[in-house]
Amino acid sequence: KVKSSKVEGNRRYIELSFSNLSQSTNAEIPRKALLVATIPDGSENAVMLVGSANASRWKKGSEESVRETVESFRAVPAPKSGLKLRAKERAQSIDF
Repeated sequence: KVKSSKVEGNRRYIELSFSNLSQSTNAEIPRKALLVATIPDGSENAVMLVGSANASRWKKGSEESVRETVESFRAVPAPKSGLKLRAKERAQSIDF
């Protein structure tokens, strides 16, 4: 569930909550997350970083750590290379 969404500069921040299903107890474990997405200059592809914690840890201080990490996120294009790309033959490729 999306809690909030805001755009600052060329980055979009989305706060969300969701639940994981525990394999051992079959219980739902509530989690909170913060996602940041940006499109680097000269690219058409979005780059995202997601930080999350279970809801109880989120309240106990993980939120601050996740926010610091997400706010420090930067995505820049890689330098141009003179190397030529060539298709790599895969031995066990799957045709769709």
